Amino acid sequence: MKHLFALMLLALSLGASVAFAGPLETLMGSPFTHDGLFAKASVGVGYASFENTDGEETLIADGFGMELHGKLGFYVIPDLVLHANMGFVMYSDFRESRYGIYLYVDHDFYVLSSVFVGAGATYYVPISSWNNVFISGALGVTSYRLDCRRYSGNTGLKAFSFEIEAGKDWWVSEHIGLGLSLAFNSGDYWSDDDGVFRSSSIMLMFSVSFN
Repeated sequence: MKHLFALMLLALSLGASVAFAGPLETLMGSPFTHDGLFAKASVGVGYASFENTDGEETLIADGFGMELHGKLGFYVIPDLVLHANMGFVMYSDFRESRYGIYLYVDHDFYVLSSVFVGAGATYYVPISSWNNVFISGALGVTSYRLDCRRYSGNTGLKAFSFEIEAGKDWWVSEHIGLGLSLAFNSGDYWSDDDGVFRSSSIMLMFSVSFN
């Protein structure tokens, strides 16, 4: 929950940057353009899956998922922004098995969360008929926390991860846009001692952005 609290603070800070944008005039670009300071806060729903297995015992969560994601950066050229990323995914439909035999099932948001931290870029396609259509990508690491019958706590393991996203924003003021996008995230970790930690998600994201 500490990670969730941190992401909520990030989302609030991004919202505050939008609400109090007046003092940031020196960082603003022209109205209805993609330049200057960039901030985006998103919430998503969709499908999320996770697997941890060592050949004997397996923990699986694959069902309805939720995501919070924040981006903060600056346009290096018009329509192209480099940003830092932080995302949080919560999983459901948890199953625990031993040698393929299920021992425990829980369908609540109870099992696991993962935190993605990285950096990426977003590009707004500069074609008038594709106004505010964007593509985005990021690389980083994902850490895993398990909360289940057998284990509770941060695993301390970090997986190399990537996220890709495509969508569209609609201007609601000179510098603020509301967006809809589809995002895919994937991470994978393996070792002889810890087995496999693997996660992925595909989410429909709703966002507010400041340009």
